[in-house]
This record gives sequence, C-alpha cells and structure tokens, in this order.
Amino acid sequence: MPKVSVIIPVYNAQDYLKRCLDSVVNQTLKDIEIICVNDCSTDNSINILNEYAQKYSNLKIIDCKVNGGESIARNIGLDNVTGEYIAFVDNDDEIDLDFYEKLYNKAIETNTDIVKGDVHIINYNRENKKSNINDLIKKYNSKLYFNYFWWTAIYKFQIIKDNNIRFLENYPLGGDVLFLNQAILKTNKLALIDDVFYHYHRREDSGDSKILSFEKVKSVLDIHEMIVDNILNSESFDDFSNDEIQYVFTWCLQSPLNYCYRCKTIKVLDYSIDKAFSIYNKVQKYINKNSNIYEICLDILKSGNKEKLKDLYLKNDTTQKMFIANLRYQHNKRGIVNAKS
Repeated sequence: MPKVSVIIPVYNAQDYLKRCLDSVVNQTLKDIEIICVNDCSTDNSINILNEYAQKYSNLKIIDCKVNGGESIARNIGLDNVTGEYIAFVDNDDEIDLDFYEKLYNKAIETNTDIVKGDVHIINYNRENKKSNINDLIKKYNSKLYFNYFWWTAIYKFQIIKDNNIRFLENYPLGGDVLFLNQAILKTNKLALIDDVFYHYHRREDSGDSKILSFEKVKSVLDIHEMIVDNILNSESFDDFSNDEIQYVFTWCLQSPLNYCYRCKTIKVLDYSIDKAFSIYNKVQKYINKNSNIYEICLDILKSGNKEKLKDLYLKNDTTQKMFIANLRYQHNKRGIVNAKS
C-alpha cells in the first residue's frame, strides 16, 4: 500500500503541467502513487502525461473520453486510490519536494487523520504571499478555521471512504471547499506543519478568475449554504465555540455579498441577494455586529428588505464603493458629522 496517493485532474494544462508533475514525481517520499486523470484534454497534455508515465512507474494515467469537469475527475481518482493517505494537486500548481514526506511523517507521529502544510499564493502580478490560515487554526485551536486551501493537506483515506465523502458533481466551482468541510467535520484530529508549502498559482482563466459566469457564482453560493447546513446538522455542533461558529458562518454569508461583484449581471445580483437572505436566516443568531460583514448589509438583512439591498448594490457597484458607503453609514449611525470616507 502506498503511503500517499496523489490525485491530479488534468485539463488542457500543457503550458504548466510539467512544472506540476516535476514537483510531484521528485518527492523525497518515494512510496507514493500519482493518479493523473486526463479530463478529455484537447491540447498536448496527454502526450506530456505519457512521457512522464514512461519514466515513472508510480504515475498512473486515467484517460477520460468525455469531459466531466474537475469534480468528476477527482472522484474518478478517488475510485482508483490504493494509498493510506490521499492528496490533491491542481495541474497548474506545484509543491515543495519534501511536502508529502513532512506531512506523512507528522501524520504517523501524531496518529492524525488530516495534516495540513502551508501555502504560498502567487498572484496575477506574480506577487508571492503566505496564507494566515495556520495561524488562525493555532490561535483559536479550532479545526473549523481550516475552511480553504484544501489541497495543502493529506487526508486519511479510510475517513473519506467510511463517510462516503465525494466531490459534488455538476457544480462547476466550490466543490473542493465542501469536500474539505465534510472531511473536517468527520475528524477529531488535525495537525499542522508551517515549514512546507503548496504553491498556488492564481490564473485569470481559472475558477479563481476575477470575473465568473452565472453558473459558477451560483455553484459557489449554493455550496456555501450547504456548508452552513453541514455545520448546523453536525453531531459535534454543540462542541464548537461561538467564535468558531461565527467565523465560518460569517465566511459563508460573505460569499453572496461579495460574489455578486464577480459577475455584474442582474441575474447574478438577484440570485446573490436571495442567497444572502437564505443564509442569513439560518445563521443570524450566530452573527453579531463585530462580524467581518458590512454593517449596512447586516442591517438590511435584518430588516428583510431585498429591494433595499439590491438598490444598495446597484448604487455601489464595486467593493471600493461599498466600503465607502459602509463607512458613511457607520458614521451617520453614530452621529458623526462630516466624517471623511
């Protein structure tokens, strides 16, 4: 049995696939299997995969004849896993060469189901920055703060298999964070390593694009509401602190309030507003004025006036304008006259 099975969905990745594969096939942890699921690529990706498969006997190619999307590709990978732990790498990213050795050794040392490394985020302008998620997890001693950057971890496959945790198909964006949420809720043990990195390359033409289709925005918003439902229905809900619950629910509520800016159509705005009210109605008792949400939006959500929220977004059609509008609202509410904003 391999120590770690690495699943890589591949679709039209010829420009960066070798960078990704080089970082995985050269891992210092040698006892790994690499499952590359070619999702019906139309470029040179399959030839690159075949080239690497000839050189590395632990690299397996599953060549799909129909394009199903990332979630289906990852589920196909899960169906072919034989390792003790599983891991995921996107075909445009890369990892430190000792990434899986450090994560796996920590898992064995601590008998932990999920072990998380850290991430370097390479932005559109090539600026490199580090995530603060590990710091938050340690500060609050809470696994719920691991709500993003899911591929920075390895997961004990038995936990995934026993709980039938899969990627939600027919949802083009956000299935990864839902997978992470389901896995986190099913484990009591999470370990961290701060000195080994996944390198996440943001791209304008990916799911992290600044502009998204209605279908992708809808998918993300639906999935954030599913995460709220998962937590509310979790057997361990009563074990979470108010701070933990507020953090995750604030993040989920922010989704419809922010994603409407990533597809500026009335259709998206209407759907985002409906979703904001739907999520708010479920989480309002756990959200307070100190939450990281615009106070002006919270007050409108509390009033139940959808048209007023829509009008607010139409008047403030960028995040910067909304930020300024919120400052003015706070100043006026507190009776501060002629406040600069």
